[in-house]
Amino acid sequence: MASKHGNRTLTTGVRFARGQNEYDYIVVGSGPGGGPLAVELAKSGHSVLLLEAGSDLSEDPLYQDLDKATQASNDPRSRWDFFVKHSDDPERELKYEHTTWRTTNGSFYIGLDPPEGSEHLGIWYPRSATLGGCAMHNAAILHMPSNDNWNYIANLTGDDSWKATEMRKIYEEIENCHFLPKDSTGHGFSGWLDTNQDDGSWLNNATDGATVLKAVAELSGSIANNTGSTVSDAELKALLNRDINGVEPDRDQMTGIFAMATHTDSSGRRFSPANYIKKAFEENPELPLTVQLNAFLTKISWDLLREWEPPSVMSIDYVVGPSAYKADPRYDPTRNTTTGFAWVGKELIISAGTFNTPQILKLSGVGPADELKKHNISVIADVPGVGENLGDNYEGGVLSLASKPFKGFGKHYAVQLRTTASKQNHDIFLWPINSAFEGFWPGYPTNRGPRAFTVPFVHMDPRSSNKGRVTLHSTDPFEPPEINFRFFNGDSKDDLQAMLEAVKFGQKIKSLLPESSGLIPFAELHPCTNGSNCTDKDIKEYLKLQAYSHHATGTCAIGSVLDSRFRVKAVNRLRVVDASVFPKPPGAFPVLPTFMISKKAARNILEDADGMK
Repeated sequence: MASKHGNRTLTTGVRFARGQNEYDYIVVGSGPGGGPLAVELAKSGHSVLLLEAGSDLSEDPLYQDLDKATQASNDPRSRWDFFVKHSDDPERELKYEHTTWRTTNGSFYIGLDPPEGSEHLGIWYPRSATLGGCAMHNAAILHMPSNDNWNYIANLTGDDSWKATEMRKIYEEIENCHFLPKDSTGHGFSGWLDTNQDDGSWLNNATDGATVLKAVAELSGSIANNTGSTVSDAELKALLNRDINGVEPDRDQMTGIFAMATHTDSSGRRFSPANYIKKAFEENPELPLTVQLNAFLTKISWDLLREWEPPSVMSIDYVVGPSAYKADPRYDPTRNTTTGFAWVGKELIISAGTFNTPQILKLSGVGPADELKKHNISVIADVPGVGENLGDNYEGGVLSLASKPFKGFGKHYAVQLRTTASKQNHDIFLWPINSAFEGFWPGYPTNRGPRAFTVPFVHMDPRSSNKGRVTLHSTDPFEPPEINFRFFNGDSKDDLQAMLEAVKFGQKIKSLLPESSGLIPFAELHPCTNGSNCTDKDIKEYLKLQAYSHHATGTCAIGSVLDSRFRVKAVNRLRVVDASVFPKPPGAFPVLPTFMISKKAARNILEDADGMK
């Protein structure tokens, strides 16, 4: 049942919904999962309504420049403030150095000694509400999950289309690569997703950056140990042009220095689903896609009359107005909003993210029956896995101050390590930077001046993750849910060992720098203050208390909540397509695999639509 659409265009170039209330497909969320999916469905001739809770900021230079990603993630125009827990232990939560409090005057206090009367909020977890979703404020890093990640889903579901070889084909379909020759294998050159990487030319003017790079290269085994000799710029540049997402048979075991691949265009500007949506309208002004900005889903209605069939999605209700969600720092309970309603012709796809997607399902009666009954929510389908299995990669870092300000540090590059805790693949992704990076809190990062040197890292494939939960705080759809990651739950020995080795790698970089650089000695700020009396046990305890994260996945996982085609179990005409679908955290950064599953889901949906005819 398709609706008729006329041309209705705002100054942003995005068509708005005005009075149309019946669509083949409704997609909730325009991020890496929902945005590309909506375009793909519309390009196939289906009428699509795309709801985005935020506004369109894609033309704002703040969001185009990757060097301003921290400012973008702090921007109240797109920011949603979630405050999470890392454990079930209240005392442990109060030991997190960057925990956030609300003071009596309404401002935030970050730290361990809040003013009297302050309310403890928890650990700030940045999310973005804007056209393009979190792909609009992230660091835009593209990292292909290991073959094991994809093959795990294939084995879990018995669906060979999830095998790594098949998912690589999807990557080639969506990619528009700007940094390799067009005959390069394993990459695509005509897809929607612009990809790029730095060419290493910054070495020409990065005196201290080259010195650090040489030390990293020696320590990581990227080149032979050349301490005391000269490494050529050509040799270093060759390292900076290594393809981290290539198709080498041993890609998942490869270690050392690589280029940092990003979703940026040929000019280095951020390229996100917002760009794809706008480009689709430029190519076809009659595209049957209607984008409703500042639209927040409040209710899913069900067809329960066919007792012989599972409940089917029938329609949705939503509100239209800026800052409707209470996680928005601009939220005002007296705000003006209007209501919207739409019939679902074929299917509803929820792509609201790892926190909001399970909240939407639960408020709509799909989730653990005991929790729903606790909130007096009618149980449409008892699906215990909704909101469970919350996982993330653990993150940490080594922060120090050099003896002098850095001169010409250069661009970011990636380093992959394989620790003794890994069974086979590299399990640490790190990137040395000339700034302070210590996690996330409102207003981060702390400016520690031009002498700051951080080696942040991500621990991939954590074994004590996926133990967290997203549960309802109330039945108010505008109230953020309760979020507890339950870090290091159970046997965390291997995870802490891997992170310990990442810390030691970061510390050893400094020991390889020559005295002539003027950078040494360094004053380490954490995890070891000046490195004194800091044992392995001390470092592990520090990591256990101070680890952070920002790549949540898993709360509507394939296997427990979804089948292999993204369909929610026990109901009809409802799918989930976002980072919540991954049974395990995929790779170091989930944005690329989420772009990939968006394409896969579109294919599944269109195949099933053909079967409905």
